[in-house]
Amino acid sequence: MNKPKLRTTFLLVISVFLLNACGTSDSISKAEFVAMVSDYFQWPHPDDYNDIWKTPIDGFNDVTSADPNGKQIEVALEQGIITKDASGNFNPDATITRGEAAQILQSAFLLDNIVAEGFMEEGKTNAPLSKEEAKAVFEKITSTVVAPVQAVPLTTAVAPRRYIKLWSPTEGATIHFTKDGSEPTMESEIYNLEQMGHIAEMIGFRDGSGSATGRREVVYKAFAVKDGLEKSATHTMKWNLYRPLDDEFQSDIIVEGDDKTPRVFRVYNDSESVRAMCWYIEGPEKGIVFDALQTTVDKHNLKDFIDKIATKPYILVIGHEHGDHDAQMPAFLNAGIETYLNNRGWASVSRVGGFGSVVTEPEKQKLVKNVEEGDSFDLGGGCVFEVYAMPGHANGNIVLNDKQSGMVFGSDIYSCTRAGSADNVGVSGLKVDRLLSFTQQAYSNYTKGGADVKMLFTGHDEQMLANNNLLLFEQALQQVIDNGEAGCSPSLRGRGSRVTTIGDMWKDGTDWISLSIGGTLGDDYEYLTSNSTANYNAGGFVKYSVLSNIEIDGGDLVGTTVEWAGPTTFDWANKKMTVPNSLSDKFDPWTYNYTIEVQAENNKILITPVTMSTKVKEILLDGKPVEYRSKNEVEVSNGQVIDITVTAPDGTTKSTYSFTIESV
Repeated sequence: MNKPKLRTTFLLVISVFLLNACGTSDSISKAEFVAMVSDYFQWPHPDDYNDIWKTPIDGFNDVTSADPNGKQIEVALEQGIITKDASGNFNPDATITRGEAAQILQSAFLLDNIVAEGFMEEGKTNAPLSKEEAKAVFEKITSTVVAPVQAVPLTTAVAPRRYIKLWSPTEGATIHFTKDGSEPTMESEIYNLEQMGHIAEMIGFRDGSGSATGRREVVYKAFAVKDGLEKSATHTMKWNLYRPLDDEFQSDIIVEGDDKTPRVFRVYNDSESVRAMCWYIEGPEKGIVFDALQTTVDKHNLKDFIDKIATKPYILVIGHEHGDHDAQMPAFLNAGIETYLNNRGWASVSRVGGFGSVVTEPEKQKLVKNVEEGDSFDLGGGCVFEVYAMPGHANGNIVLNDKQSGMVFGSDIYSCTRAGSADNVGVSGLKVDRLLSFTQQAYSNYTKGGADVKMLFTGHDEQMLANNNLLLFEQALQQVIDNGEAGCSPSLRGRGSRVTTIGDMWKDGTDWISLSIGGTLGDDYEYLTSNSTANYNAGGFVKYSVLSNIEIDGGDLVGTTVEWAGPTTFDWANKKMTVPNSLSDKFDPWTYNYTIEVQAENNKILITPVTMSTKVKEILLDGKPVEYRSKNEVEVSNGQVIDITVTAPDGTTKSTYSFTIESV
């Protein structure tokens, strides 16, 4: 019979595990045996993924997640292959009996009777199971029959939507399944993770339409096959979906606030198909409503709800122009509340029938104020939210940052760490290299002067994230620059869509990220820049000889205008408008001459060069080698020219930047 590589490796691990865990003892403990089974089936523990709809494990009295093998025991309980005794205990250190082991294996592998089927020799059920027999039984089962199909998210939770992943622990097995409750056959649809990803099941449609009832039962039936092995038993899995067709707004205090930190409320509505977040931020003197949800004003009024929690006058700032974040704009405009949206997003909100078209009347359009990088909102007490532009998910996406509290509000650009309800952020509105450059420049501003990012709030994460999620965002982009197509993977939403991913949403809690960067794996879609300097796609990434960012301490870089798309022309407030998709005063990787303004009394600056690729062969600062992201002190005087030369990973392509010092 064929023995898959994974199974053979696993059996070797079992053998070593049993010998090490049990020493010279012939027996194996209940904890060790269950851990062995759980590890084989790869069941994720609820502590290891972010899903607000997951059902907490009602665990054993004598087992905690922190115990050795504790998580494996708890997920086995969650999967229903073990149960509590009359006292609610598991007795992890007790020797497992042959009968207990048989019941666990029968439940896990969906077998009727492992003794009758010849997988375990007949014997006393209360006798201890030896480590040799445990190994033999496992080897006999896994070398004879394909392991049954598993699924995440778990079926115990009730949720409005699920992204469902199927797998068999038997490497190389083919999964046949049905989604209508019928029995699968060899002619049934084949599940392919790379092409199908996590299959979307929800109430209604993503835009909130299409639902006639708030409840739906999803039934999958699946089995797996592999040449040389018996097919697995059919596994029936049911998910109960529920989303109220109409619901009230709700709020929670996420940050209590103090004299240096604003209060932050999370505001949401469970009737929304994508359950976006609105954040109410209140400082000592003023407040900001950031984003305006998906519920339309004909159903409920978000402005009236905010009035119940706000104690200060406030404004509305829309993070970006999508329908799940701007639907309540009219409620605030009608009430005379100052409402801000970057003008690169105005075309979307004014276009009748578009996703987010909520300000279509010219009289209402006149009331919308533009917000752009360089603006700021002072909430009092030193709490000043500075505005930065971060296009990519949407042209009008802006970010708010208060350096005093270390807060960043990013709307949809930075993250979505929910497992099983969404698994990537779309950023294909910019080429990856351009977005990496903007990302690094923005982060340099967030941390300028020694400031720290302590709290990150996104458009679809219910909980507050941290600085690490911003670093993951950069790392996900960086791996594409450094490795090209090898730094990409197929989207977990299926269809082979190209993404870049760091971490695992089922294992890493909120410390993971996946970004959709455009096209399909293997196609000729240009997700990297192609210009007169170089075409970085299709293997050309080794030609990156450019800087993505340059940090200057003790001086100010005079930037240039960077355009990532052509201008947008549209009707607004009874006038024809043309808005460029560009940002001014930015560092552009493909512009090579700059001015650095330095105060006349200052004769030294720190220069930190950041190359687009971390694999460049050499960085020369005025002819001397320096390291990637190293801080270099340079003595300066008026009119002095500082040169930085970068040699690409290919060892031949070079670029030289000139920075002229101007005393001011």
